[in-house]
Amino acid sequence: MSARVIPLESTGGVTAVLEELRAGIAAGRIRAVVFVTADADGGLGPWWGASKTLGPHAGTMLRGMVAYVGALMDSAALKTSE
Repeated sequence: MSARVIPLESTGGVTAVLEELRAGIAAGRIRAVVFVTADADGGLGPWWGASKTLGPHAGTMLRGMVAYVGALMDSAALKTSE
């Protein structure tokens, strides 16, 4: 697993990540995704998807992915505050 911080002001960076995502899904390398967007008014827009091949445990896997990303964010914040 990997995680990256992508400044939204970098349109090229965001486009590149979305293209990587599209290519990974098309090639069968990506089997599940979770997105959460925050709009300017503070609202959240959750979206997720999983391949049917993951079976009945796809939801558990997706929740684990979200927890993992939260832990990475906390870890990165601690490193920058040292």
